[in-house]
Amino acid sequence: MALIISLFFLKDRERLKTKDNFIEIKPTVKPIEEIEYFYPITEFKERITKKSFGIYISPQDSPVQPERFKGFHTGVDVEYEDVEDDVPVFAICDGEVVLSRWVSGYGGTLVLKCRENYYIYGHLNVDSIVKKTKILKGEQIALLGKGNSIETDYERKHLHFSINKKSADLRGYVQNKDELNNWDDPLESNIYRE
Repeated sequence: MALIISLFFLKDRERLKTKDNFIEIKPTVKPIEEIEYFYPITEFKERITKKSFGIYISPQDSPVQPERFKGFHTGVDVEYEDVEDDVPVFAICDGEVVLSRWVSGYGGTLVLKCRENYYIYGHLNVDSIVKKTKILKGEQIALLGKGNSIETDYERKHLHFSINKKSADLRGYVQNKDELNNWDDPLESNIYRE
């Protein structure tokens, strides 16, 4: 453990003296202050249990019932139906808020533009969404909306999170699988650093 901590702060190509010789070290982990992105919510990966990226959904075969949507899912749904407390939602990167309002199908919605991508956060408590345009990575930007209420447009308590590579396209579903090329899979994207 001490060795790992020591290596963590070494600069590229620095040498570490061992008992018998020198070992050239090139670290692959960045110090915490250099990490560029954060997960949008706690337990992000563990709570994607019903709707993943690209899954085809219809009212007949959806893992969520009743279902009112149809098509290929453009993001991931992070489930929080079992949590009664407020659930904070965070900015995954430094960026600019390009949309912050109630949207049909999502309820409270925020779109954060970071570099060339647009990050769509849906099913938020609209009254809790930050009221500024410049956001810093890791900053709380909202709370999840209450399930089955106007805050989530009468959907269950969950975060819909998607990454669009071209625009602030708010579609949660597309009808043609080729249209998914405009989105990145949030679980496969290289935007996170662990």
